[in-house]
Amino acid sequence: MNDRMRVRVLLLRVLVVSLLITLGARLWVLQILDGDRYRRVAETNRVREVVTPATRGMILDDKGQALVRNRTSLVISVNRSTTDRQADQGRAVLARLAAVIGTPADELARRIRFCSAQVKPPCWNGSPYQPVPVAKDVSPRQALAVIEHPDRFPGVSADLQAVREYPHGALAAHELGYLAPVSQDQLDKQGDEKGYHLNSLIGVAGLESTYDDELRGTDGVERLEVDRFGRVAGTASTIAPLSGDHLVLNLDLDVQQAVEQALTETIKKLGGGPRTASAVVLDVRTGGVIAMASLPSYDPSVFSGGVSESDYRALSDPANGIPLLSRAYQGSGPAGSTFKAISTAVAMQNLGAKGNDRYDCAPSLQIGDQVFHNFDGESAGPITLHQALVISCDVIFDKFAYDAWLADGGLRNGRGPYSPPKEYFVKMAQAMGFGRTTGLDLPGETRGSVVDRAGAKAIWAELKDSYCRRAKNGYPEEPDPAKAERYRKYAAEACVDGYLYNAGAATQFAIGQGQYLSLSPLQLAVAYAAIANGGTLYKPTLAKATVSPDGKVVRTFAPRRAGTLPVSPENLAYIRDSLRGVTTEGGGTATGVFADWPSDVVPIAAKTGTAEVEGKGDTSWFASFAPANDPQFAVVVTIPDSGTGAEFAAPVAKQIYQAIYGVGRPAAMPGGKPPAGLPKLNRDGTIAAASPQPAPATLASPAGSAPGPAAPLPGTSGAGVTATGRAPP
Repeated sequence: MNDRMRVRVLLLRVLVVSLLITLGARLWVLQILDGDRYRRVAETNRVREVVTPATRGMILDDKGQALVRNRTSLVISVNRSTTDRQADQGRAVLARLAAVIGTPADELARRIRFCSAQVKPPCWNGSPYQPVPVAKDVSPRQALAVIEHPDRFPGVSADLQAVREYPHGALAAHELGYLAPVSQDQLDKQGDEKGYHLNSLIGVAGLESTYDDELRGTDGVERLEVDRFGRVAGTASTIAPLSGDHLVLNLDLDVQQAVEQALTETIKKLGGGPRTASAVVLDVRTGGVIAMASLPSYDPSVFSGGVSESDYRALSDPANGIPLLSRAYQGSGPAGSTFKAISTAVAMQNLGAKGNDRYDCAPSLQIGDQVFHNFDGESAGPITLHQALVISCDVIFDKFAYDAWLADGGLRNGRGPYSPPKEYFVKMAQAMGFGRTTGLDLPGETRGSVVDRAGAKAIWAELKDSYCRRAKNGYPEEPDPAKAERYRKYAAEACVDGYLYNAGAATQFAIGQGQYLSLSPLQLAVAYAAIANGGTLYKPTLAKATVSPDGKVVRTFAPRRAGTLPVSPENLAYIRDSLRGVTTEGGGTATGVFADWPSDVVPIAAKTGTAEVEGKGDTSWFASFAPANDPQFAVVVTIPDSGTGAEFAAPVAKQIYQAIYGVGRPAAMPGGKPPAGLPKLNRDGTIAAASPQPAPATLASPAGSAPGPAAPLPGTSGAGVTATGRAPP
């Protein structure tokens, strides 16, 4: 063998040895180093999981009354792992089943086929080894026809299953929310963490969404052994499902019903449509949401099993009032004269106003080329801030705001430098919680808006091109020529100097009007609750506790502080006393509504408000708390496109207080306080109501009232004073 041959043989040996070493190393990795992992993969390849959904926890009110519960439904299901092994793939079985339940066999076949990119619903999106529900709420006769003849219906079963039920229909729908099938995106992102599976139902709105983890429980899993043909050979393991916890709320069913009934009656009287209205009832001492309603509403059960496209369009259609939108915490607008309580705080805390000082409630106030008038041009002469709140004098608050605007440099458009603006009214509004979310434990809450000088300039910079374009091209889509020209002039002015925070905007802000202030009924209720309780802002909370299925308290939700009002206790006391006069003193804007109210027993502090909305009727507001001398509840009502606060919102609030305290009807809150403790869930699933606060169940009916629900008096504005051409109080 020559040298060349020896080199070739040597290289061949080296190559063979290298290949053997590589192969041996790879075998060692597969069998030793990664052996456990591949063993698990092999096990998984011959094991299929069947998921048994856990029973979802109930949602209960503060007394233990069910707002959302589960009912049992007779469900007929088809197991494809059985029918597919039949000679005709189960067609004969489906035909016999179709005759029993009255559903075409072709429809049943579509329901049990597997979903894919090409196969759209109706189809099955769950495990191929899990029985596919094909008929719910079947009759006992239909179920027995299947159960008693297994030979005729192989692979078909009839079982009792839990179905989500909303026993009070649309009541508190926006707060309770609804369920929907899990999306593929949610499966990809949170499937492992949350334990979702292909046919999971999860909360996507309201409390069902916020507390989905607590309510959903833990699904059961049965691991089935299958052969290489996919046939079930046995059961590897079984984990039983664990029911979800029950959610107990601060919300009270009886108060909620009273709120929604009062709102419904009022918008029916208004006529036309679609009409909207909302109201909030808070516990001023904890921030607990006692009731919260928005009309129009919807029945959450429409989402059970998946909402149809036509139904969803109807629920989100502005022509129907957008029933899916809760205007109590997702809508916002100017609050009218209810804001004057905040402006009073500014005057006393920041501008040197004193409780005994008198200010001229003149018929009008001229600012530049604008003249602001009181309602009907009336004058009350020199009065205190107490009286200004009672009769709702605009001009006094206009003057405070104008003077503060001047002190901040007016337009600040000349030579500087200027010191930073104090913007007392804006900052007090922000301190009251306006312009940010309240922290409510529901998704989708609005922030509203509080716009300062810097914010106004930023908005102008963003919209300048649009203003200038409209100034040139006008509003051809507006059918009213006069209105179109007015809009065009506004746009022309904004194009040139829209960045300036003018005096008119400042004065409008102080009386709850204008484009720079927008808040929700919930935000206003939180602010009035803070005024009532001495200055503590609480985050409004619906949830009170979670309780396990066997009755043990899992978690309680303590009151959550959000801040403290920058107002002295003395000034807050002055404001509370002034607001009490709105319902009790001569000239008070709500004395007509509460003329027959037992103010000596349950005095009510309040403020009426009427906000102008371009192109629509006035928005009626009423913000209040009671008892005025020892506040427990704050009630805010708003009814858009209606009229004055005293005429529409105030009577609704009165009906709510009648229900709470039992004036002319049984008390929803005996003793005028929420239940002292939690409802008790017994081990057998029954519920014992929470202990009420000790007190008489019913107060005396108003004078002249018959037994039963007391009818509200027509609202009157008394000697109320507001701006002509603007909204009355």
